[in-house]
Amino acid sequence: MTNVFRTANGNHIEIRRAAPDDAGAILAYLQTVGGESDNLTFGPEGPGLTEAEERDYLARAAASDNALVLLALHQGTIVGSLSFEGGHRMRTRHTGELGISVARAFTGSGIGRALLEAVIEWAEESGVIRKLNLRTRVDNAGAIRLYERLGWVAEGRITRDQGIGEVFTDTIFMGRPVDGR
Repeated sequence: MTNVFRTANGNHIEIRRAAPDDAGAILAYLQTVGGESDNLTFGPEGPGLTEAEERDYLARAAASDNALVLLALHQGTIVGSLSFEGGHRMRTRHTGELGISVARAFTGSGIGRALLEAVIEWAEESGVIRKLNLRTRVDNAGAIRLYERLGWVAEGRITRDQGIGEVFTDTIFMGRPVDGR
């Protein structure tokens, strides 16, 4: 799965599956984007994985029929990512949760939409995934609008789900059926 598109300002962006060899670049990207946004579950420290752990995760995702990690690249540099992992048990393997991020300099350029459309297409073709879930901060209005335009609906709210220092923010859980199944 590789797709190339052009943003409104003329940047060519490649969307492709992540490979285990991308582990170091992904962790560096996540540290950068974690420092740019309060909308992620981590800050500039990144997700807290070693390069070996990230490499193992990417290998497991690549071998799985219900997991996917996508990268958006501009001139070979990661500017966006999406990860989806389905359940590990038979009764939950058809559904899972995704996480998505876009580098601040590329926000609003269509990369988030392209990543989401790619995971929807993959899920529809998978024969396994029947529902995509995500959660987002209630104050992340731009992301919520995008999710709704692509078919996600709010399914619940958890209070004080994310905390930065002494400030807590509620999270909205959103879900999207895949191909009406």
